[in-house]
Amino acid sequence: MIGLWYQKYNRGKFDLTFEKKLTTEHKYGLSIEILKNGEFRNRYSASCGNDTMLRTHNYNGKWNLNENYWIMTTSEPINLQGTVYKIVELKSDKLVLNEIKTE
Repeated sequence: MIGLWYQKYNRGKFDLTFEKKLTTEHKYGLSIEILKNGEFRNRYSASCGNDTMLRTHNYNGKWNLNENYWIMTTSEPINLQGTVYKIVELKSDKLVLNEIKTE
């Protein structure tokens, strides 16, 4: 789970799917970086001016994992939404999160 992940758009799905890229090419869109020391970085960038300042962001925060239930909690929201996620799938190059509504 540790590493830099880029969101893969899944039309019609509510899960957040991320892929790990091994190349150093710049990629636009949502990315999350999960570090061993408990730090969490959440970024969104776009190549054009079509995205508003409300959507682009650059957050730093903390994360933790409940290993019994595979629940990840972040101090900053992913995709400008929730902060509690069930890990649905985890592979070396794929991470799928399902937001747990807490309100």
